[in-house]
Amino acid sequence: MTFRIRELFGCIFSIFRKRKLDDDFNEEIASHIDMATEENIRAGMGPQEARRQAVIRFGGIEAARELHRDARGLPLIEKIMLDARYAFRIFRKNPGFSLAVVITLALCIGANTAIFSMLDALIFKPLPFHESDRIFVIYKSFYRI
Repeated sequence: MTFRIRELFGCIFSIFRKRKLDDDFNEEIASHIDMATEENIRAGMGPQEARRQAVIRFGGIEAARELHRDARGLPLIEKIMLDARYAFRIFRKNPGFSLAVVITLALCIGANTAIFSMLDALIFKPLPFHESDRIFVIYKSFYRI
């Protein structure tokens, strides 16, 4: 239980420490490739060929970086944060459009809330009387022909 909580907090904090974690991971990849290059040089390869073979044996560096980013963080929250940042940037570029969108949303949400509050009070909730389903309205109307 505590391991999962610690893991969750680690994922949340990793969102705010991206650059440091990326730098650490890049250093780790470089050290693995350097060690493999030295091993290949000791095996009799030239320096350029040894490095090329080390990179090939390591696999896709960018794919490893992407897997590491996805594993250490919360991709859904990161994508939501990127979308929100993009939306605010667009709103900042077009303040007139932003104001129109905000006013339209506010009016629509307010009208929707008012209508559904009235419907809830008048139709969905029973009247505050004993046996309210037996209440009838009797009226008399006069028609002239």
